Amino acid sequence: MLKNNFNFELLTNVISGPNSINSVYQFLKEKNYKKIGLILDKNLYKNSNYVKIFLKQFRKKKILNKILFFHGINEPTYQHLDLAVDELRSKRNNEFDCLIAIGGGSAIDFAKGIATLLKNSGSGLKYRGFPKNLNPSIPLIAIPSTTGTGAELAYNAVFIDLKSKTKLGINSKNNYPTLSILDPKITANSPKNVTLNSSLGALIRSIDTMFNKRATKISAMFSENSFKLLFNNLPKVLKQSDNLEYWSNMQWGAYLSIAALLNSFNGPAAAVAYFLSTNYNVPQGLGYAISGTYFFERNHEKGFHEYSKLFDLIEKKPSKRKLSKIEKSKFVIRSLVKILKYNKLTLKRANIPKNGNEKILEFLSKTFNKSNPSNSIILSRTNNPITLNKKDLIIIINKILK
Repeated sequence: MLKNNFNFELLTNVISGPNSINSVYQFLKEKNYKKIGLILDKNLYKNSNYVKIFLKQFRKKKILNKILFFHGINEPTYQHLDLAVDELRSKRNNEFDCLIAIGGGSAIDFAKGIATLLKNSGSGLKYRGFPKNLNPSIPLIAIPSTTGTGAELAYNAVFIDLKSKTKLGINSKNNYPTLSILDPKITANSPKNVTLNSSLGALIRSIDTMFNKRATKISAMFSENSFKLLFNNLPKVLKQSDNLEYWSNMQWGAYLSIAALLNSFNGPAAAVAYFLSTNYNVPQGLGYAISGTYFFERNHEKGFHEYSKLFDLIEKKPSKRKLSKIEKSKFVIRSLVKILKYNKLTLKRANIPKNGNEKILEFLSKTFNKSNPSNSIILSRTNNPITLNKKDLIIIINKILK
């Protein structure tokens, strides 16, 4: 049942559409920003002529003070952040009116960390978690190249500590981008594996945020529209990658999934994805997509059939006869499993050890049962729509890892 008493918050400023990246010049002029730092995803720059042309034109404006290339393939680390910030501080090249981040969620999060540390003394680890009493960060313009993380809307910035293998991030409302630009010409260059990993993660997020104990009537609206855009347009962009309308729909689907998350919560699949990411370098979106699918499947098997509400949002579905609520829910779940199998999305390449299932089970026990040290794991604190026990978890984890 959706919550009736709730707060809703959404701080956003978006420019959307083909060639919208060029609107950045007018925005900078209006704000009178004259010292600009650019954080650019290195792989994106190598593979996108569109971004290369933009950078060439930007340099001619003579307001670009510094370019930092983000080289990471996974979430950025506090250690990498410190190296970049120390270099900027030592060369006294740290006075910016504005930062612009172009790339995936990791590149944008990296830019958020830089924007915070250049206005606050100390290392990144000093601000891990949810720091308070911060100086305002440097204003940030976020231009995403993927359709998944929603970093262009969220105030979270994900960072991993290499020593402790924990992911706490630097999470502050100072991180809200002052502007987000959703230009489908940038995402149209994404490799297929990047599109799948990021987009499926967002798709699972849209379902996870809709069917959890902290969802509200308003957040559920964002979740529904996110699911509709992502589920129906993902196969289209995979077949017709030059269609900018499909890509724009994907961008807004990912955006709305984060809008839902910021005003509700996710379920236990997010915790599994976190563990897989920090311990085995599994891309967050891929881990979330696989984990979420099999949590949803188990929920359905145990009698939770509210996934039927998603049936009517799917464009290609059975229409010859009227389906029951159970059949509709089953169709949704089978469709998700089919996507994983059709695209051969597994964790085989992650080299997870044979006792990986035990490690995940132990992690979930510690995470969700801090006040209940017994071996009877009851996932009642995860916002999952129904209660799952230890047997359920073992079944789910085995499917995730198989």
